[in-house]
Amino acid sequence: MKIIKVILVIVIILGLLFVGYQGYNTFKKWETDRFSEINILRANQDMFLQKITDLSVTITRVVNDVAKTTVVVKPDHTYEALKNEVIELKKDETANKDEIAKLREELSAQRKAFLASDDTILISGKNNETYLLYRDELGNLQPASDNIEKIIEHKELSEDIAILSEKEIVDTRYNLKAGGYYAFDSTYGIIISKGIFTIKDYSLNASLLLSDFEDFKFAVGADIGYEISDSFELGIGYDTSKEFYVKFQYQF
Repeated sequence: MKIIKVILVIVIILGLLFVGYQGYNTFKKWETDRFSEINILRANQDMFLQKITDLSVTITRVVNDVAKTTVVVKPDHTYEALKNEVIELKKDETANKDEIAKLREELSAQRKAFLASDDTILISGKNNETYLLYRDELGNLQPASDNIEKIIEHKELSEDIAILSEKEIVDTRYNLKAGGYYAFDSTYGIIISKGIFTIKDYSLNASLLLSDFEDFKFAVGADIGYEISDSFELGIGYDTSKEFYVKFQYQF
């Protein structure tokens, strides 16, 4: 009777993990497809996408596998314009206290966005003007200097955007595993593991082994697993009870 209970618990846990993992993958695919704006524009080249932020209005369309993005800057919301507005409001700082605080938050947000960008561009104009741009977290160019009214960018698209996006979803895992184990002293039960590192199909794991559910015994082990198929792993390890064990787990 105890064996049947253990097997039933293991089956239920594996079933819940499988459903949860599939649900997570479905959600991530839905989320990626929903926000894969370039792919939508690519398939519907008569459409355009408009984004409005505090700093600019961005319009993107795709024509013949070229993404054409136009960024129209809001002149009253550039860093320099906001700073000048704060200086003006500070002439009566008591009366304008709340508005000054709000503008300073916006200035701080713009500065953080600029410093966080990995892509900054400095352009020299015909009359020795300089234009400083940065790429925001959405991948659009934004003005970092005050003398920019409009930014136009043309970018050729790769043919493998959708494939890379799908591959990223498939490979997204937390490296947690759960399943059943059998020790050579005839102990068996549930095993929960965390992958430490992986080389090809092999992984080194730290594991928690649960057995004898009436007295609730547990042990800690280390094991080596081999991925026999997608998300399923077979392994062998050694635990703190000084016993070798074999395991079969589902990875998520």
